[in-house]
Amino acid sequence: MFQQAMRHMPFSEGRSINIIRSIEPFQSFSNSSQNDRWHFLIMDARWDKTSVPIFEAAARGRCVPLLKTLLTSHCTNSCNYCQFRAGRGFERQSWNEEKLAGITMQLWKERKIIGLFLSSSVLKDPDKVTEGQLCVLRKLRAVGFTGYVHLRLMPGTSKHYVREAVELSDRVGVNLEAPSAETFQELCPDKGGYKEAVLKRLGWVVEEVQRAKSSCFDAKFGYGRSGVDTQMIVGAIDENDWTHLETTLWLYGSLGLKRVFFSGFKPVKDTPFEDKPSCPSYREHRLYQSSFLFRDYKFSIKDFVDVVDDKGFLPNEDPKALFVKNNMELFPINLNDSSYYDILKIPRIGPVTAQKVIVYRNTKKIWCLSDLEKAVGRKLARVVAPYVDLIDGKPIVKFLK
Repeated sequence: MFQQAMRHMPFSEGRSINIIRSIEPFQSFSNSSQNDRWHFLIMDARWDKTSVPIFEAAARGRCVPLLKTLLTSHCTNSCNYCQFRAGRGFERQSWNEEKLAGITMQLWKERKIIGLFLSSSVLKDPDKVTEGQLCVLRKLRAVGFTGYVHLRLMPGTSKHYVREAVELSDRVGVNLEAPSAETFQELCPDKGGYKEAVLKRLGWVVEEVQRAKSSCFDAKFGYGRSGVDTQMIVGAIDENDWTHLETTLWLYGSLGLKRVFFSGFKPVKDTPFEDKPSCPSYREHRLYQSSFLFRDYKFSIKDFVDVVDDKGFLPNEDPKALFVKNNMELFPINLNDSSYYDILKIPRIGPVTAQKVIVYRNTKKIWCLSDLEKAVGRKLARVVAPYVDLIDGKPIVKFLK
């Protein structure tokens, strides 16, 4: 069971044996029951994803291996979708804080991981769980751990714990779970009020990260230097994509979050939602694409009015491509005087390429196809040329026909 669980960690199967050997000195893994703990807490921590679709945190084009676990699977909440809900029959486990800190430290020293993603179910009350999480982080930092820490706080956590969590962690988040108070109540009927227990705590995290940046701007680790994130469950009830889009834009634009994660619903046996259908995988994917258009491309909610269908759902097509089809009057674009964000609206142009265009035009204007090829490369130039105002370019209407 333990070896099976290790294959779900962010390492290849070929490296699993080395990881197992590195953990063998810790007596917490000396029997099958404790092996099952590792298997259970890691593999089943499904509502705290760090990337899609496999567990590898993405950081600017590279994969970041993290030890991801729950502190405990004991829970007093009765969320309708969750396998850890109170009263559901299965074997529950909890980590000893010192053991978890020791294992994390050893894996980090051996360069098997670059950090820890720590979440939890709610045992007794939010502060009790948060104290346990912070105990692990205090122990790690005290023995020289400078690796990455991603901490998921519980709804209802007290403010003084939020401040310490930010100081000890690189990224901190509180799961929003739902895009509105109404959907939250259907998903998590006894988790506390949406505004008070979740949104207020998320706001506290944002405030503490901003405070830390102004006072500890040169910190090499911790102090929320990697920002704030959250997560919403998609498709567990009848909410449409438009509600997720509106909330996501608010989270990025007003709160300044670094990342919004989406977790497609999958029914769990012996829960109130066990007979509900799974969320289609494409829906999660299209929401991610749309969220990046908000965060990195500065799209507005108005840009999605003609992208969603009449019921407010995203079709299974690239949302940027759909936007272009619905707004052909915006093209062709003059690359010599357009803004960075106007350039980003061109198909196949992302942030890196848009910057290349701006750097190139600062030294030489882009008037013809050969200029465009020098700016972005020949292959890409041929793709985007119909959307760019060029002297020797073909009219876009003719090209599309």
